[in-house]
Amino acid sequence: MPRKKSTQPTLEDIAARSGVSLTTVSRVINQSHLVSEDATLKVRQAMEELGVEPKRPKSRTGILLFIVPEFTNPSTDLVLAGAQEEAERMGLGLLVMTVAQYPERNKPNLKVLKQFPFDGVIVTHSELTPERIFELSNRSDFPLVVYGRSLDTPHVHCIDIDRDNAYYQATKYLITLGHQRIAFLSGPVEWYISQQRLKAIQRALAEANLALDPDLHRWSVPTIDEAARIATTVLNLPIEKRPTAILGFNDLVAFGAMSAARSLGLRIPDDVSVIGSDDIYLASHTNPPLTSISQPHYRAGQLAVQKISNSLSGAQDDTEGVTMLSCPLAVRESTGPCPSQTMS
Repeated sequence: MPRKKSTQPTLEDIAARSGVSLTTVSRVINQSHLVSEDATLKVRQAMEELGVEPKRPKSRTGILLFIVPEFTNPSTDLVLAGAQEEAERMGLGLLVMTVAQYPERNKPNLKVLKQFPFDGVIVTHSELTPERIFELSNRSDFPLVVYGRSLDTPHVHCIDIDRDNAYYQATKYLITLGHQRIAFLSGPVEWYISQQRLKAIQRALAEANLALDPDLHRWSVPTIDEAARIATTVLNLPIEKRPTAILGFNDLVAFGAMSAARSLGLRIPDDVSVIGSDDIYLASHTNPPLTSISQPHYRAGQLAVQKISNSLSGAQDDTEGVTMLSCPLAVRESTGPCPSQTMS
């Protein structure tokens, strides 16, 4: 005997009557705070007219999920420390999940998104998109904060750092010191932030009628050992092509560059100036102390937890948009005037 067709209204029926999207209907039914008051009222009115009973209020877990890439940079520790302190202050738990940078290696850990209950997600992973997180979790009713990127994604709040201006200003600072042959030891070519920093450096050089020599720009994995290897090849160029200053993708790259310079008998900053980025706690303790772009990682971790907490409390302003943080240059002894030009 054929089954009797259900007359229970569907999500499509509610969406059609209320004039909003299926996603919005789903969020309202699941009692998400990521929907405007006007849209919520429309959906609830449509549900009432169609005879759909609202769900009972759901309970909170008090757990936030923090997704980070593999621990290869101490700056990640600073973000986590800030988030942990703020979560504890608010009485929230923080579950940290490391996920490999490359998609073919990160699938096993991402299964947690479906298996573990949580109230919100913070992501510092540069290759993991919000859409993929919503897809893998099979949910879209939680607040999501992305750190380190500016995205135009509905219901996603981004906390970003003005790295574009930071690398622009750092390059201009080197130019004011007389440097013209400036090297950039970048991160991988496929990383958005690598491209972002490269464009900022090129812009500052162009304004001074200079250009980034292709021989002085190298893509690499941003680790100390790899940076030391690549910096050695750059600093071994003929004296007329050798850089007088190096901009590193992060402080680890700068440490590698400083090591390479010393191994070649070059003095810092007398022969070559070096600038890093992140201003991790070791930066002020190198010899000489490293000039570094100071990124507010600790503050960003605090803000990420605050944004999720506010969103869970119904604050619409914190459900999406971008909070941009500045990052000044911390000038130390690893930078100095361009050496006297016996090479031109």
